[in-house]
Amino acid sequence: MPFKYSIHLDQNLIRQTLWGDITVIELRELVTAMLADPLYRKKMNILADLREARVRIPYDQMLEYTQYINSLSDIGCQAIVVGRQLEFGMARMYEQLTESGARRQDLRVFFSLEEAEEWMLQSCRGTEDSTSS
Repeated sequence: MPFKYSIHLDQNLIRQTLWGDITVIELRELVTAMLADPLYRKKMNILADLREARVRIPYDQMLEYTQYINSLSDIGCQAIVVGRQLEFGMARMYEQLTESGARRQDLRVFFSLEEAEEWMLQSCRGTEDSTSS
């Protein structure tokens, strides 16, 4: 499993770190583990660090994955941090594919972890009042 996550209830935040080659299989495993975690709550913000990851997901699988995600759970803001232009493009494709169907407050893609954290602090504070399972 080339990922780990931690849930920070006091910040209404899930921090994800992914590394190596990432396929739809790994993304589904990550989502399954998070949803099964007793600390997980709907409307939590997600900060995904993909700076050490290489996304290996063809368009048709990305489309299927976004439909899967849209059917699962409400989330707050989502920040995706990438280290390469290819992953930036993949994350933007994910953002566009989920735009109409996603049950999330907002999604942004960043090259800087610090900028992503700052954006979440400034833009995503309101989602923590609605954390309920």
